[in-house]
Amino acid sequence: MIDFRRSLDWLRPAYHTTYVWICIAIAMLGAIGQGERWAHNEVFVYDMGGYYVYLPSAFLSHDLGDLSWTRGARANYRPDQNPDYGNVLLPTGKVVFKYPMGMAIAYAPWFGLTTGIYYLKGQAATTGYEYMYQYILSLGCMLYVLLGLALLGRELRHFFADHIAALTLLILAFGTNLFTYAAYEPLMSHGTLFMLNVLLLRYTRRWYAEGTARAAAALGLTSGLLVLVRPSEVLLLLLPVLWGLTSLAALPERLRFWAQRWPQTLLVIGLAALVAGLQLVFWRVVGGQWLAPFYPGESFDFSKPHVWDGLFSVRKGWLFYSPLLVLALLGIAWLRRSPARSVLPALLVVLPIVIYVTFCWWDWGYGGSYGGRTMISLYPMLSFGLAAFWQRWLGTGKASYLWVPLVATLLVVSLIQNHQYYIGMIHWAEETWVIYQKYFLLLKWPPS
Repeated sequence: MIDFRRSLDWLRPAYHTTYVWICIAIAMLGAIGQGERWAHNEVFVYDMGGYYVYLPSAFLSHDLGDLSWTRGARANYRPDQNPDYGNVLLPTGKVVFKYPMGMAIAYAPWFGLTTGIYYLKGQAATTGYEYMYQYILSLGCMLYVLLGLALLGRELRHFFADHIAALTLLILAFGTNLFTYAAYEPLMSHGTLFMLNVLLLRYTRRWYAEGTARAAAALGLTSGLLVLVRPSEVLLLLLPVLWGLTSLAALPERLRFWAQRWPQTLLVIGLAALVAGLQLVFWRVVGGQWLAPFYPGESFDFSKPHVWDGLFSVRKGWLFYSPLLVLALLGIAWLRRSPARSVLPALLVVLPIVIYVTFCWWDWGYGGSYGGRTMISLYPMLSFGLAAFWQRWLGTGKASYLWVPLVATLLVVSLIQNHQYYIGMIHWAEETWVIYQKYFLLLKWPPS
């Protein structure tokens, strides 16, 4: 007879995180199914369409460099949109893309799977914009977020109790804008970047703990892909540099580690440069020149930061729409005494730099977006501050129970507001106090 209790023993060390992860997965699957953006041709549009166009152009229409056929496919997909959106005409006469190619690599497994399904169905000729491409790529990118959450839970359990890790995952998934970029706009880069930053953290810890070439290779590949998806993620690569440097005495030891394992150190740097350099190779092969303009006409203005607006405004404020992350910022104070203090130096350096640079972009609100979407890349590191906060304040007497109604309320508010953004009650670009108060916590549009 099968002993089912014994067969589930492997789950016990992670009982809480496993249960919470399953709940998160069910909620995200329900939300993505409710949205059905693929039923309305709302998947390959704007940024998402710009990330994606590499794949149908390269593998279906074979028109990289001129887009003569892909342009028509995009026009048929959404006649109301400019089929040249995101295209950049070079002096060589070739056409490349405004958006980097990293997300196309992330989409590639799901694109290949969908193309194979159409082939088996006897439909070898596709444009890449059919219903199934939209559906499978949406699910695939949501799975990246779920994978990131699962791996982050494992990383947190190296340093914190299982129930602390579970609560941290619950807040990240339901109490922030991550839910939108997992379930409502999964093809945007931020959910994938969340997973990649979890991997960056994971392989950083493993390389310094194990000192193996395998961990070094994984760290290099992850670093390169991060930059290939979004070049400004290069700031996050300070994590492996600063990890564990909790005192001046740790610096000579770190330099000794790099020197003694110099082949691995070169492997990390070399693989990162090789993967990130694929963009240069693409420009050279397809466009005929080594460099091409990213986001032409758009730039940073470091003399005019919009930090206050970016953090607290009703229009796009990161902490306005994800207020539970204030606890993560407060938790940084307890990281120094935590087993997870190795992340503290990177967090103290990277957090202010990323906040400042992010909100110096000419469009600090980042177009059609919800609640400071670019900050999602920081969530893996911030999760340690959040976990340290709960480690300090949970289980410290009756006062700890006061957190339950507060957290539960803010989780519900966050889920409702993620939904409101999806249906347009929270405006995608120009939210105001008047609109916010008028529709506060409504689940559907009132009768006109």
